[in-house]
Amino acid sequence: MRNNTLILTLAFLFFACNSHTEKKATIIQTADNSGVTLVNKKSERFIPETKKTEKFDTIIADRKIHITIKRTDLDSYVINEYEENGNKQIDKYRDAEISLTIKRNSQILLDTIFIKKQFSKYADNGFMDIAIFHNYWFNKLDKDKIEFFGSISKPETDYAIDFYHYFDLTNRKLTFIQKPEEDEE
Repeated sequence: MRNNTLILTLAFLFFACNSHTEKKATIIQTADNSGVTLVNKKSERFIPETKKTEKFDTIIADRKIHITIKRTDLDSYVINEYEENGNKQIDKYRDAEISLTIKRNSQILLDTIFIKKQFSKYADNGFMDIAIFHNYWFNKLDKDKIEFFGSISKPETDYAIDFYHYFDLTNRKLTFIQKPEEDEE
């Protein structure tokens, strides 16, 4: 009697624990009934796994310029589905927004936020549906122009819109130039 109660309790716990998992599994029995294999049919993951914020500060001391670029993961994501070893894999790449602040002598010259939707006129809607705002970087300072580089891309591919932003310190204007596609040889 105790053995039956123990087996019943363990079976109940096993099924209760399995009901809370997100992965779905299927039992496949071999043709000759020699064995049973448990095959995971769907696996899902977020990339990155949790939302985070990354902050990059650049200080150009001789010009008293302080540049802050902050990349913040959003709740929106792009789905990449594929099959691996007979299992459906779903990767959800988190999109991001980029915050850019430029200060000179502690005075704010520019404080703005970029999202990929703002760049939709440079690509077709199909691309924007499969792409994320990958990142944004400070490149250099030439005389009175600060150069930034940004990339909106389809995850795990070279399919991207790369662009430059130039911030003119004299007139405080930000201009956009799309990076030309490199010719493949």
